[in-house]
Amino acid sequence: MTEEEKQPRKTKETVNEFINSAKHMANDLTSEIARTAERIYEEAKSAKRQIVVSVRLDDDSASKVDQLVEAGICSSRSEAVALLTKSGIQARQTLFAEIEAKIREIQRIKDEIRQAADRVNTEGQVV
Repeated sequence: MTEEEKQPRKTKETVNEFINSAKHMANDLTSEIARTAERIYEEAKSAKRQIVVSVRLDDDSASKVDQLVEAGICSSRSEAVALLTKSGIQARQTLFAEIEAKIREIQRIKDEIRQAADRVNTEGQVV
């Protein structure tokens, strides 16, 4: 068999290898998506939610919430919003740490002001 005759066979083999590789990658990706969905579902089920908060969502956000419910990852819109809120907070831990530090600083300054006002009041001066 000449090189020219072998070329179509090599091309066909290369295409078949590519297709098989793509199938394996698709299966791996599907498995990973399923594992992620299961993890998210378990997190959503185990979340202890006690506080009711009303929110207004834009159409795109509401659609994403509905997708979580439709996919069976969450059993309700409430559960989906709670899951997304928790995930968003976890993703922004650095920001929340900074906010928490600033709130403590503000509270410290307020306490100092109250103490100064109390000192002035106990010394008989008008505030």
